[in-house]
Amino acid sequence: MIDNHDIFALPRHFVVISTPAEMEMVCTALKARPGSSCALVSEPDAGCFMGVAWWKALTARTGMPAFLDCGMAAARAAEGLRAGLGGVIVEPACTQHDALVRLARMTGATCLRGRPDAHVIAGPNPADALQRYLRSHPAG
Repeated sequence: MIDNHDIFALPRHFVVISTPAEMEMVCTALKARPGSSCALVSEPDAGCFMGVAWWKALTARTGMPAFLDCGMAAARAAEGLRAGLGGVIVEPACTQHDALVRLARMTGATCLRGRPDAHVIAGPNPADALQRYLRSHPAG
């Protein structure tokens, strides 16, 4: 479930990425579909094991909304917001979620309560699967 202060401003497409190659695949897919947009989502709990600096470097020049999943780690989510991340994801059971939403608002970011449904880049032909996802879930 997403509980967010401005969810309607987000694209309808969410894509999970964890490598520069996946990032490039998303950029290429969007160039092939003018008018499409998406938000990037890290792997579950990636904020805890990969960290804020990794996510910031991976998504720095995309211009897309990007959400680092911090699981139950409120301190990691706060670190990401203070470091300038545009979005974090925190488990619904996290007792500090309201404080993180306030911090996100102060920094111009977004804090999601739980992961959105997202396309995972995988399979024998991941680029085609990504294109099918973008086609089957129109952005309008």
